[in-house]
Amino acid sequence: MPQIQQSDHISDLTQSDLNHIQHDYWIIADRGKRLCGYKKWMVVIVTSSDRLHAHSKKYKNCIFLPTLSSTYKLTNLQGKKLNERNIGHLYAIKHGAKFILDLHEDSLQYASDILQKVILEPFWTGLVLKGNKPVNTGFHFGTSKENVNGIEDHQYELCHMKSPSVQYFVSTAAGNVAPAFVINSGSLCKFQTALYSYDSFWALFLPKTASTKVMQDMLLIAQQPILVIPSKGPHHQSCGSENRLAIEIFKNCKCSNELIKSVMTCLLLCIEKFSSRNVWTWNKKDNELAKAWIESLEMMKYKFPLAIISKSPKVCNSVTLYNSQVKPSNKMWKQNPAVSSLRRNLCPQLQIQQPPIYQMPNVLLVVTFNNPFYKIIPYLEALYNNVFEHRIYCGSGMPTAEDLQGVKVSFVSADVGPSGILVYMCLLKVMEINHNNINGYLYMSDDIAMNVWNMVNLPMNQSWYNENTALSLTNAQTTEDCDPNIFGWSYKCSGTKRNGWQHLPNYRTLLLQFLKQLHGPTGHSNKYLQACANRLREYGNGQETAFFHDQADFYYIPHRLKNNFLAIGNLFLKFKMYLEIVVPTAIYCMSPRKEITLIRGKQYWGGARTQHTQKFYAHIKDVWFHTLKLSPLMDRKNQQYTDINTYFCKYLQKIYFDKDL
Repeated sequence: MPQIQQSDHISDLTQSDLNHIQHDYWIIADRGKRLCGYKKWMVVIVTSSDRLHAHSKKYKNCIFLPTLSSTYKLTNLQGKKLNERNIGHLYAIKHGAKFILDLHEDSLQYASDILQKVILEPFWTGLVLKGNKPVNTGFHFGTSKENVNGIEDHQYELCHMKSPSVQYFVSTAAGNVAPAFVINSGSLCKFQTALYSYDSFWALFLPKTASTKVMQDMLLIAQQPILVIPSKGPHHQSCGSENRLAIEIFKNCKCSNELIKSVMTCLLLCIEKFSSRNVWTWNKKDNELAKAWIESLEMMKYKFPLAIISKSPKVCNSVTLYNSQVKPSNKMWKQNPAVSSLRRNLCPQLQIQQPPIYQMPNVLLVVTFNNPFYKIIPYLEALYNNVFEHRIYCGSGMPTAEDLQGVKVSFVSADVGPSGILVYMCLLKVMEINHNNINGYLYMSDDIAMNVWNMVNLPMNQSWYNENTALSLTNAQTTEDCDPNIFGWSYKCSGTKRNGWQHLPNYRTLLLQFLKQLHGPTGHSNKYLQACANRLREYGNGQETAFFHDQADFYYIPHRLKNNFLAIGNLFLKFKMYLEIVVPTAIYCMSPRKEITLIRGKQYWGGARTQHTQKFYAHIKDVWFHTLKLSPLMDRKNQQYTDINTYFCKYLQKIYFDKDL
């Protein structure tokens, strides 16, 4: 019979065909015939059920172990009977597997959610835990009794890197937003349900007596990154204290020695050590089975990876995540004494002992800084920490302890360019963290005043943007490199004294290059870019030079459009395009106009920008107001202190007690 090639549509294959198929994606499970219906995935069901075996032809993309074991003579290799699941793994490897999802029985009913979250692309962007501090994933995802607040106070990096070779799936507390992250050596948890890529297939070995955490730690020794992904559960996992003796043995395995050329050699050395020390009840039988497993892999022509893995280049940004709440709390204000103290000092007449009337608990607030004036973060927290349960601040560098005054916040470091011309990068980075269970991302500059009472009933599944943007449609061919003439500005490339956010040399050239890529092969290769290009072409009456421009200090992107915004924003970023072009163009090319909620706001420019506070009260029926600077609150001698302090306290009265401003 001719060999059947890789296909995404394999549901019509017969049982006899399956013995000849070569396929990339495999699931191994003890039971669960419902798995046989998934496209793209071949399934090996490890079961002794004669009934299923007799009716196996009904399940067209599944292999059942009784059928497998009768034709696949590896169940008794050299008298050492391997675990039946390992036989399933070997079958998948023999038949071309590039990925194997080892699905524990506790996870069967959640297979659909898991398959939506597996990473099959060669590269991945997400959180990597910094340092060697052990982490309990139950703490991170809010399932540990010791920590109900989800994310621990850890330092992370947000990295673009080669996709981790092992992906573990863990259950999370209801409503937890904590994102997936790469764990470090010494993790306190072991897992059952996991996706393995080719380089980590050797770690699928299942010993008879020893803990499967042995193989997890061996992965870490071999420098294989392990990604922990939250999904619907429960999935079998356990967390406990580190086994110091085991860690000591692993460290002495010398897997980093350049003379050891493969993980296979490293494994054999470690196994010899296990056979002589009582670690995780590893005994002589496990030692023999491990050697049989390695021999079996060699018979399958499996290519072991090198013990010393060359580190692929990573592009990373520093990230601090703190106290991402598992679920809303009616006493959140008590959990941050530094913020409560600041509110009392500024507004001693207010007795805040209740949650605010206006809340947006499932919206992630992203506050950005064009310049690193982070001393106002505690004041922003005092205004918004109980309104928005999830908040991330972003700008260049990182805030200091002096800036934060004891207030702990989540922060993403990003190179926002001179005076913040690339500050939209902040939202791209926050989106790449991949928070779960949020409705969307609310973006605001640090000097925006937002009227939450006018926002709580806005649709969470649509983008929100300035109601006048439709008037800002422009043809890039009509602009000039040194005089865009779209904001009413007029200046020359030599105008070095201009503010960085106004000085845009080669503006027209770069914009046309962006549009050429968007409408060319780059756009055609990405469904989100292609959809954007098609919509801009409609706006431009068939021309491929249309774009939008407008303010970009306040807007909202629903979670459903996250991937669209990432694709468009990152292509813009490649050409270092200015935020007031990027944001409106992205919003209008992601959705039809009827699916964009137009909101009213007011901007005041010119003069001393701390003096616009009194004008705010004429716009309390709008959604946003710009500019309102909180910096005078830091100095009671400042001439604007009284105006800003009055605004601050009236704002708190409004959101906590619904009193008129």
